[in-house]
Amino acid sequence: MRFYKTRTLALNFQVEIRNEAQIMTELKTQNEGQLTVLLLMALIPFYLAVVILHKDSLWTLLNSHTWKAFAALATIGIGPIVCLRAVLRLVINNVSTRWKERLAHLRWSHPLPGGRANRLIQSDSRIDFKSLAPEIEMLLDESLSPRERNVYWYNHIFRPVRDSAAVSNSHRRYLLYREASAGAFVIFWITTLFDLVGRAIYDFPLMTWPAYLFAAIYILLLIGAANEAGNRMVTGAIANYTETQFLGGAK
Repeated sequence: MRFYKTRTLALNFQVEIRNEAQIMTELKTQNEGQLTVLLLMALIPFYLAVVILHKDSLWTLLNSHTWKAFAALATIGIGPIVCLRAVLRLVINNVSTRWKERLAHLRWSHPLPGGRANRLIQSDSRIDFKSLAPEIEMLLDESLSPRERNVYWYNHIFRPVRDSAAVSNSHRRYLLYREASAGAFVIFWITTLFDLVGRAIYDFPLMTWPAYLFAAIYILLLIGAANEAGNRMVTGAIANYTETQFLGGAK
């Protein structure tokens, strides 16, 4: 009997893992169009810098009708976009989730916002702090480490309500801005590498200091959006869980 019970638990766990992987895949698929747009915006400082630095050369190429001129213009115009698709695949499939979380929340240890749920719920007007469900009160236990608090929030608060429209949308937005901030960060360093190589070897700079500044500001804006979306996901799950418990009790 114990063997069959253990086997059933293991099978249920595997099914749950597959369901979670499928949900994450669906959310990321929904985000692809918006994510591409956000990463294209990360290339704007590069294009503007190239135009400012080499407008005379670009104008000469534009007025030249040789195939080499068109090839050069195509390389400058389309090359970064082709690289963007590679960066998109790299960020989604190969960059560690842990590193993306650290960047999105600018925290090295325990970056996930569920570990700070005890502080976040106190600043959310949707949650009545004076009448919390017992499951939510557990989040306030100061003896819990951030990791333990996040695990508890995920398993006991988030999972029961993750399929609700509001929580699913918050989760999707968090994934969108988390991936976008990581992608923009990768694009920034790739652009920097090509700029340094162009300056050192070919005396052909690709970026200006204002372009670097705007690129850095854009990354910080994406990080801020990811951090805010993550916090809203945590408190939104708590608010929806509270509402579900209330409606259940009312019945």
